[in-house]
Amino acid sequence: MSDPGGELYLDLRPSLEPHLAALLTRHKEAAAKADWSCHQFLPLDAFRAHPRRHRPLSRAAYTAVEMALLTEVNLPWYTAGLSHGLRGCPAPIQEFVRVWTSEEDQHATLLEAYLLLSGNGDPAARARARKAVITAGWTHQLGSPFEGMVYTAIQEAVTRTFYLCTARACEPEDPGLAEALRRIAKDETLHMAFYRDVVKVHLDLDTGYVQPLAAVMSRFQMPWSASFAGDFAERQAYVGAHGGFTVADYYRDVVQFLWSYWGIDRLAPRGEDARRALVQLRKYRSVLCKFAGRGDGLDARPESEGTAGTKPPSRGTAAP
Repeated sequence: MSDPGGELYLDLRPSLEPHLAALLTRHKEAAAKADWSCHQFLPLDAFRAHPRRHRPLSRAAYTAVEMALLTEVNLPWYTAGLSHGLRGCPAPIQEFVRVWTSEEDQHATLLEAYLLLSGNGDPAARARARKAVITAGWTHQLGSPFEGMVYTAIQEAVTRTFYLCTARACEPEDPGLAEALRRIAKDETLHMAFYRDVVKVHLDLDTGYVQPLAAVMSRFQMPWSASFAGDFAERQAYVGAHGGFTVADYYRDVVQFLWSYWGIDRLAPRGEDARRALVQLRKYRSVLCKFAGRGDGLDARPESEGTAGTKPPSRGTAAP
């Protein structure tokens, strides 16, 4: 992607390495203050005292938690994709991928252990599903490091919101599980902040970066495993219909949140292609706003304008 002057908006700018290093340091300091371990959020004492005390979760609550688990387990593929796609990027970006992996590693373990200890779901079926997801692997269609940063910012914002919605739904049934979900959401918030600010510093440097941003945002989808694509569509529709993550949540807490933070309404790119991309992005947001206002389920998204990011969140961060 380039403007008439030939400026490229695919790669991250090496000149921004000091700023990227500062973002990495900020993240490490925040993560160190919020350090945690899985056992802190597991009902170990209650389980030892009353192994059969936990009531099963409702179908909607369990479906949401299992959806998150089945995408969290694909971490090896997400890490591989990020490492490959970012290998030529400034050193702070490459280091962040390793830091991110170490922090994401606990999420699937915590969710699986909690479901096992609380006796929720069919553990054998869940184990088969996990193996199927990892066996199927995961690929992406993003074409550049900057697109990857936009994608991961959106994806982490979706994941954070999904966990908070699920925590709210689980609170009346299992306050301990709700606390664990909110703890994972804090990780996702820190990760989102890093990617979000990498995007912002590039937009501040050159508004032409809105062109690849528009391409990613208007076609965003969560990184599902292909082995569960159809099944996940049914699950997301069910969860959304029972008070879980919806198009309205995606519009308000993801698209509008990032739109405002990135100052998209104030962008005035010089290149003709970038200006056209910005016009199309505004049309996409307008259509998404109408769907969100109607209260449609998760599958009700404006296909003609691109796919909204309303698929179940995952640990998965797509590679650029």
